[in-house]
Order: sequence, then structure tokens, then C-alpha cells
Amino acid sequence: MTEHSGDEGRAAAALAVSAELRRLFERAPALAVVLRGPEHIFDYANPGYRRLMGGRELEGRRLRDAVPELEGQGFIELLDQVYRTGRPFEGREIAIQLPRDDDGRLEDGYFDFVYQPIVDASGAVIGIFAQGSEITDRVLAERKLRASETRLAGMIAQATVGISQTDMAGRFLLVNDRLCEILGRSREQLLDLTMQQVTHPDDLPTNLLFFERLSETGEPFVIEKRYLRADGSSVWVRNHVSAQRDDAGSIQFVTAVIEDISEAKLAEARQRLLINELNHRVKNTLATVQSLAAQAGRAEDPRAGQAAFLDRLMALSRAHDVLTAEHWSGAELRPTVAAALEPFGADDPARFVLQGPSVRLAPQEALALSLALHELATNAVKHGALSAPAGRVHLSWSVVPRGAHEAFDRLNLVWAEHGGPRWRRPSRKASAPASCGDWPTNSAAPRRPAGAPKACAGTSRAD
Repeated sequence: MTEHSGDEGRAAAALAVSAELRRLFERAPALAVVLRGPEHIFDYANPGYRRLMGGRELEGRRLRDAVPELEGQGFIELLDQVYRTGRPFEGREIAIQLPRDDDGRLEDGYFDFVYQPIVDASGAVIGIFAQGSEITDRVLAERKLRASETRLAGMIAQATVGISQTDMAGRFLLVNDRLCEILGRSREQLLDLTMQQVTHPDDLPTNLLFFERLSETGEPFVIEKRYLRADGSSVWVRNHVSAQRDDAGSIQFVTAVIEDISEAKLAEARQRLLINELNHRVKNTLATVQSLAAQAGRAEDPRAGQAAFLDRLMALSRAHDVLTAEHWSGAELRPTVAAALEPFGADDPARFVLQGPSVRLAPQEALALSLALHELATNAVKHGALSAPAGRVHLSWSVVPRGAHEAFDRLNLVWAEHGGPRWRRPSRKASAPASCGDWPTNSAAPRRPAGAPKACAGTSRAD
């Protein structure tokens, strides 16, 4: 102490007081440095700090000379501020560029540190004690984790399937946007609900049975069930459910990937309906063909009966084409008439006049009417107006509203022939085609659409 005088003596004495602490920092894992005076001269650096600096010579040198890499990073300015104001500075997760290998290349390191002013007996700042620890590994790991979580959150948010996490009581912990769309509820609403509250009551017992087995064995499961939407409607989903465990092996939460299969279920139902409808239509068609074959078998001339049978089958086929274009939901009367009469020149206005309002027929009515019109046109070709060059057919129809005790409106059709040969009483009783009242039908035939008229054809002859 006698070697120093004035301010320098007081500074040295004050710094010497910390010598006991220096011995503690020799074995400490933390970084510790004592800087003296306004030029921040290294008075002490513990082994941890010296290793960080690559073992370079530090004590007795100015900070800016000993660690020139700090120039321009703002840390010398921070030390100046602490020295000038006497107020400490604390940094958390601060990036410092330091040399990490022999080529002098700088890399970011992350540190927690404190700059604490050292004062003498009079309160004057004579140095700075810097203590800290490197947390680079922790910061990089946390950033990597956050980046991974951000990517995962983005994938969950933008997924085309619903994703949820629930606790073991079924309470929603996490839901993505797609699940909100499927259930027609906001995220806030779902996070206040449980899986049990949004599952259709009829599907809940099976779901709970699978959930209980999952909690006991951890075995994942797939289930198809219905969710209840906010508007009360239901939506079919396929849930892929699995359990996530913590380090101790206990189930922490349950994750479900939820696929909306409503369209698939609707298509499945339509397929079943179509198969049943196809079976019904095949039976009806076979019954019709059987009737036509029986009718042809009663003909006196087998060849003529065979030709009539084939013609009637073609008429039936054309009616099927009209119904197929309408997916067998029914058929409009005018296209049905046009298809039935097409072989007889229905598109020639000099031979045919078709007149009437738009009328929707049930499938069986359209088939029966097509065959009836085929018989009328065949007779007109053989014996009626269509057998004469100037002959013509006027087919008109109208709808008579149902009466008080009637279930359907009535469709009246008028077949009128003009310009044909003079009518003569037939020499024998003809075998008339089946009418709409006794045409073969199946007991499983589809009901007539609401409001569709009951179709019956009337005929008349006019010279």
C-alpha cells in the first residue's frame, strides 16, 4: 500500500479487498472479471473467462486491446456507462460475437451477465466487476424447440384434417382451424367443451369403451362416429386416436386426427339405395318383358309376333334412355312422348303435332306410357292416319287438378288421327296392349312423386 499514493492508492486498496473473492472464483464455473479504471484494464480474469478468450494474455491490458472483437458491439459503451453513472447493468441472453477457433472467425455466443460498479470508501467508482455465464447451448436448444413448435403449430393450423388434444377426462386442450370448421364452433367454444359433449349420444357408449381401453393399455384406435355441430346437425368423422405419455410413462394427453367422412357416408347410402332401386327396376323390367313376350306369343303369325315383340322392346329401351338421363328420378312427358314416337316420324310437323304443358311422370308411368304410345303409333301405321300420305296425328294432354277425395291430379291425353282411311269395324277382337291401370308392376315400386299426375291415355279417331 505504501507504493501507491492519492487516487491510485485508494483504487488499488479497494480492488485488493476483493482478493478473497477472487480465490472463490478460481474454482467457480461462472465467468468473473475485475476491470480497473475508466480504461477498463484487466485486474483479474478467472480461469473460465481465460478459456473463453482462448488463453490469451489479459491482466494489465485494456479491454479494447486484449479483446478487440468487442469493439463495435456496444459492450465497451455499456462499461463506460456503468463506470460513469455507478448504476449496475444486467443482461439476459445477450449475443456476443467471439472467436471460436484458430482462424479467428467470430461466432455468436449467448450470455447472462452483470456489470457491477466497484466503489472506494468515498463512493467513487474505481472499477467494474463483471460476472456471468455462457448459455449458448440452452438458447440454441430453446430456439430450436420454439422453431419446431412453430412449424408444428403451422402444420396443425393448416392441416386439411381436424386435430385435437384432450386430457383423460375428454376436455379439449388444443383444436385446429379445420376441426372448428367440421364442428361449426369457434376455438374458444370448443376449449370450453369435452369430447363427450360434442359426440352424438348414439355413438358415445362405443367411443367411451374405446377411450377406456386406451387409458388402460395405451393402444391406439380408429373409430367412425358422429359429432354434433353447433346448429344441431350431425357430421360423420373418422377419428385416429392415440395417447402421448410423459417421461414417467403416464398418459399425458390424447391426440385425435379427425377426418370428415360425411360425403363418403352419403355416397355409401346412395350406393345402397341405387342397388336396391336397381334390383327393383330389374324385376319390373323383367315383368314388362314377360308381358310383352306373352302378348307376342298370342299372335296368329309367329313372325309378326316376333317383329312386334322386338319393336316393343326398342320402345321400352328408348323410355329407359329418357329415364337414365334423369337418373331415374322421373321423366318429363314431352321427351318421353318424343322418344316413344321417334321411329314413327314424331319430328315431322306434317305428321305429328304434340301439344301440352310440362308434366313430370314417375318412372313406371313413363315406361307404361311409352309402350302405350308405341302401340297406338303401330296401329296408326297399319290401319290409321300414318298409313296414308296425308295422315297426321295430334297428341295433346292436360292436367285436371285432383278432387276432394282424390290423391293425385289426373293427366288426360288425347290421341287424335286425321287424314287416314275410313274406319271399319275389325273382323276380330284385337289383343289390346296393357293399359296404365293393369301394366305389370312390383309391390316395391317407388311412390309417385308428390304432385305428379296419375297418367291414363285415351284415344280417339277423327277423319
